[in-house]
Amino acid sequence: MRSMKIGSGRVQAGDRLPAPRASPRGTIVAALAQRVSSGLHLGILRYGEKLPSARAAAREFAVDPRVALAAYRELETRGVVELRSRSGVYVALPPAEDHLDTSTRGGWLLDILAEGITQGIPASELAERVRQSLATVRLRATVLECNDDQLFSVSTELEHDYGLDVISVDIGSPGEPLPPDARRADCVVTTRPHAEHAREVAESLGVPALVLSMCDDLFSEVRQLLPSGPMYFVTSDVRFEAKLRRIFEADAGAQNLRIMVLGRDDVSRIPLDAPAYLTRLTRKKLGKLPLFDRVIPEASVFSESSSREVLDFIIRANLAARSDRYRSAV
Repeated sequence: MRSMKIGSGRVQAGDRLPAPRASPRGTIVAALAQRVSSGLHLGILRYGEKLPSARAAAREFAVDPRVALAAYRELETRGVVELRSRSGVYVALPPAEDHLDTSTRGGWLLDILAEGITQGIPASELAERVRQSLATVRLRATVLECNDDQLFSVSTELEHDYGLDVISVDIGSPGEPLPPDARRADCVVTTRPHAEHAREVAESLGVPALVLSMCDDLFSEVRQLLPSGPMYFVTSDVRFEAKLRRIFEADAGAQNLRIMVLGRDDVSRIPLDAPAYLTRLTRKKLGKLPLFDRVIPEASVFSESSSREVLDFIIRANLAARSDRYRSAV
């Protein structure tokens, strides 16, 4: 009879071996998978709905954030969740043949179509109405900011998510004249610290000023992490450093904020167990590095209220352009 030595004892063939201990990642994967499955079954979750971030999951399960992120990535390979680089973790969409399941993935679309009908828009006409509201005219935005990080993040989001043509203007040097291209804008976009200046520029151009609030989800997460220890924020423009310190100066744990500037500081020195966030421009400059496996996922730039403000401007401008064309034709 063969035997195997396990530790300091001997186990005879046929004896029951102790059950292997589940890894922390395995435990989290199982728990999160069950949560998504049950949530969909009970109607608590919908396909495409946002889930807690890896940082939030790490706090809940009392593990390193890298373990929680690895668990989410395993679930992504199984088709349970989707990790979107710019906005977080979402319940994965079902296979294409299930997209018409109105109780889950199609629920939001059903709500939109039903609301359209209550507004007198037949379901078959809604897509064209949406196109007219967003693409009747190509709109241009002039973005005013004082550092490269925010100029890049605001401009790319306006282009990618809202379809605007963008001219970025660095207003870090007061008194510089507005470039000719920037004067042909349909709106002026900035953030709250530069609201007064943006409104003056917009008034001189005869266009609206959109003063946006930014990164609500990200800043909220940073505020939750700061009291627990060092939190690293990596930027590409040294001018963004002072702005970030002002944003968090009144928060608990503000002394734990560690701001690093690419090209000035060595980002490889960020401790393995410390939470870190890289601005969108910094991510672009660094490319794919091991550091990306353990940083806070890239956040959407605009807050929900600001997103609605941009969409409201786009819809109003398109409907006005369509009305003008109609009157000209008549």
